[in-house]
Amino acid sequence: MVAAEDGTAPRSGILVLGSLAMDRKFFAAGLFGRGAARGETVWAVERHHGGIGRNIATNAARLGLPVTFVGLSGFGPDAAELEGALSRLGVVLHLRRAAEGVGRFDVTLDTNGSQLSARIALPDPALGKALCGPELARSITTAGAVVMEGGLDEDLMVWVSEQARRHAVPVCCLPTRQADFGPRAHLLPRYDVLVLNAKEARTLLGQDPGAPARPAEQAGLLLRRGPEVVVVTDAARGAALATATGPGPVHLPAEPGVCTDDTGAGDALASAFVVALVNGETPREALAQGLRAARVTIECPQTTCHSLSPAVVGAEPTGRDPVERESARRPRGTRGRARSTVDRG
Repeated sequence: MVAAEDGTAPRSGILVLGSLAMDRKFFAAGLFGRGAARGETVWAVERHHGGIGRNIATNAARLGLPVTFVGLSGFGPDAAELEGALSRLGVVLHLRRAAEGVGRFDVTLDTNGSQLSARIALPDPALGKALCGPELARSITTAGAVVMEGGLDEDLMVWVSEQARRHAVPVCCLPTRQADFGPRAHLLPRYDVLVLNAKEARTLLGQDPGAPARPAEQAGLLLRRGPEVVVVTDAARGAALATATGPGPVHLPAEPGVCTDDTGAGDALASAFVVALVNGETPREALAQGLRAARVTIECPQTTCHSLSPAVVGAEPTGRDPVERESARRPRGTRGRARSTVDRG
């Protein structure tokens, strides 16, 4: 819990701005055994909930923090399913509906499990401008932190960062859709916290794509561009952390264990990291909790693991007195839940 600077109502929870998506995996399940189609492939499909923002909101809710999700949604059964799953976790929804508001990622695999094709369809980010307004502004003022995808509409991102800074609410960015919109390095001064992987860091820094990744060095360089806390993940090797008040970048190794599916591990790390910061942990301890969350997710077949909880990441109860945590350094200006709303477009 974050105490407001004027000593009034404490701030708690996070506000997540991001995307909803339905991932579909088509794969060969066998062959027809009879009839005219004998010998032809039988195709099956698996559906999974996706979207970076959805992943962050889901993980944060499972880690015990109040969450408000802000973003685009659609009108069909996919939208209803995604929204219902978030609502059952206690996530408050602030949505703008559009015909193509839910993203889709379709992948087709052959009988050996190799990818035959992949198709991504994402909504037009410009539709998100309609989310700006008094209600979202009020939600920002009561949040312990704002987390947003870096591939959203730029006007929306600038507006949110200005609202957050006005009320001393830290903003965390997760760079996304760099291939579509470029690195957007000019926005770095608007973030207090930046969490990204080594490839995304390379793009932001304009480094040679073929050069060896040096996450600690990347974290230090990005720190000079505006954020006060930077985490650069390095797959199975762990992650690097740089802070404005630290002596220099540090590297924390990944938690050991087996890998069932690494999809969503980075989102789990980011979720636990921000949750821990809001709960008053130091950035180093927050990253340790993030790495534990990533390990739990890697060992799980789901993108957002159902077993993720404060206990498994080693978090302390969120009810601990904020005064006891005063020594924990937070992002700049350390610096709730809004009611559910749906805007139709």
